[in-house]
Amino acid sequence: MRNTMKLRFLKAAQNEKGFTLIELFTAIFILTTGLLGTAAMTASVIRGNVAGRNQTTATAIAESCFQENRRVGYLLAGTTGCVGSAAVSLGGVTFTRVLAAVDTSVTNMKTLTVTVSWSEGTAGNRSITMKTSIAYGS
Repeated sequence: MRNTMKLRFLKAAQNEKGFTLIELFTAIFILTTGLLGTAAMTASVIRGNVAGRNQTTATAIAESCFQENRRVGYLLAGTTGCVGSAAVSLGGVTFTRVLAAVDTSVTNMKTLTVTVSWSEGTAGNRSITMKTSIAYGS
């Protein structure tokens, strides 16, 4: 009797080699779903990095316009140096910088408004607007 049980156990063990087809397809489905999710997340992170880089560049362009107007001083701010509209190409992207307004409604103070816009391809057009004030004597 003991040998018969041993033979049955060995035959049962021989029949359980490998995976069933359902187990194999389930494992492939789970692996594919995980890899596709990771790929989609990676693409989203790359788009976010590009958008962040472009926004940082646009901010630097606006800041350089403000610095140029501070350099020429209160009397010439908004009239020389960084005035009007200009195209600036950096990193393969063309940014359009516009000194949109010079507000002089407050005595001895000018408020400069710079708008920088650019295109991010399929994500559409983006822009930032920044303001600064320059006082007489600064």
